[in-house]
Amino acid sequence: MNRIRIILNLLLVFFFTCPAYAQYGTLPPFTISLEAVIGNPLPGVHSYAFAQSGDKWLIIGGRTNGLHGINSNDGFPPESKNNNVIVIDTSTWSFYSASLDQLPLNISDPMRSTNMEYIQDGNYLYMIGGFGYDSIASMYVTFPKLTAVHIDNMIDAVINAQPIASHIRQVSDTNFAVCGGELGKLGSDYYLCFGHNFGGRYTDPPTPLFTQEYTEQIRKFNLTDDGTNITLSNFNYLTDTNNFHRRDLNVGPVVLPDGSFALEAYGGVFKKTENMPFREPITITPSGTNVNMAYQQVMSHYTCANIPIFDSLTGNMYSTFFGGISLYRYSHAINFAVPDSLIPFIDDITTMTTFANGIVEEAVLPVPLPDLLGSNAKFVLNKDVAHYSNEVIKLRDLSNTRILAGYMFGGIRAEQGNFGASAANDTVYRIYLTPNNSLVGMDETSIVENAIIFPNPALQSTTLMFNLSETQKVRISLSDITGKEIQLITEELMTKGKQQLNINISKIPAGIYVCSLQGAFGKKVLKLVVR
Repeated sequence: MNRIRIILNLLLVFFFTCPAYAQYGTLPPFTISLEAVIGNPLPGVHSYAFAQSGDKWLIIGGRTNGLHGINSNDGFPPESKNNNVIVIDTSTWSFYSASLDQLPLNISDPMRSTNMEYIQDGNYLYMIGGFGYDSIASMYVTFPKLTAVHIDNMIDAVINAQPIASHIRQVSDTNFAVCGGELGKLGSDYYLCFGHNFGGRYTDPPTPLFTQEYTEQIRKFNLTDDGTNITLSNFNYLTDTNNFHRRDLNVGPVVLPDGSFALEAYGGVFKKTENMPFREPITITPSGTNVNMAYQQVMSHYTCANIPIFDSLTGNMYSTFFGGISLYRYSHAINFAVPDSLIPFIDDITTMTTFANGIVEEAVLPVPLPDLLGSNAKFVLNKDVAHYSNEVIKLRDLSNTRILAGYMFGGIRAEQGNFGASAANDTVYRIYLTPNNSLVGMDETSIVENAIIFPNPALQSTTLMFNLSETQKVRISLSDITGKEIQLITEELMTKGKQQLNINISKIPAGIYVCSLQGAFGKKVLKLVVR
């Protein structure tokens, strides 16, 4: 009884000392909606490796139950491992499967594991590590393996009930004894980010039956594959014993304001000194890493489905997270995000905006998920949507209408935020994206032609030139990247023909701005960089 009272007191202290957050962030220039796919029942699975080819999805590994238990007899029970290679045909929402029992144990056991790091690179799916049962050693381990699967050949074999062994290759390397991290790629370099080496049966302290060693690293390496031989080389280790002490987080592709590609890490568990998630985002580039100590992430600190979207006009990067597990949960009744030290499942959809000037904000979107979903789920991009080669969606290339951005597949479905039953989610959700008409598509006019600003970037002044095909009143202004107007340049009747205006920017701080031309034609915008 005294112990319960102490715990309750600690929770009250946490609640009143950890701040609550209102709807404090700027809503992104788009809305999100979901729609369940109604069709054939699909397998429930989470924490898997994934690849796609055309309208076919390939799923390997993961779990078929819900959240793992915390006792030695129910932590990752062997009967709940995904023992099949699964192919889903999204044109009919039917699925096919092939048992891993047809493979030797040294090949199949790593493919049955959970929380592997994986990446699709061309027509190969590369899977690293993962936690599971080693049938040969008769113990739970993190496998020191890299498994390569030929995606199209595997899909064809599973659909046609053919042997799958010839489409799998595997190599061993102690660098790959990692689970709960993420695998990304920049240029020709692969990045094995964070994670840990976990061995034994999971249980809750104070009587642990396992070993656990965080990598506290980003392991950068090269991989060459001629279809027969896999060669690993040039391992380079970026180590940070504090900020890289993370697992079960989101690492996703982003586009930086200058148009270059990077990886961004969000959240992760657990801190060395307390069972709390990390909240400082990390940017990973070919030249190194940057931990954003100026920002504390509020929502979605655990692996979940997320959509990356970049606005090439403003240089803003939008990362939208779907539910998952979070230090905060949003109360729509009081319009505040309130802390919960038990790190509950949530149903919130949150967009983190990284503005071109480096400022970060989060906003909880007004429509939540239909259930406590998202944890260990996957966002699958609709490849027909305009996107960069790193699968970041191009906001400025989208039409003004509602589009199918992709799907949310798998993950954990929880019955309540804390201590409730959970199961592997077997429902696929279509995710629709509707750009804000006032911000996207505003260049679609032929009234204003050949509009340019030069020099750009500019220091003290710059010149705006354009051709107006009709006489009309035009309002020209400068706004910052949040949309706040900072300077009215002119508002006057302009005659048909060429226009030229000198703009004094000597009193404007360095940064990225939007020059807007508004009239009866609608709105035309140009990006201006002030040094």
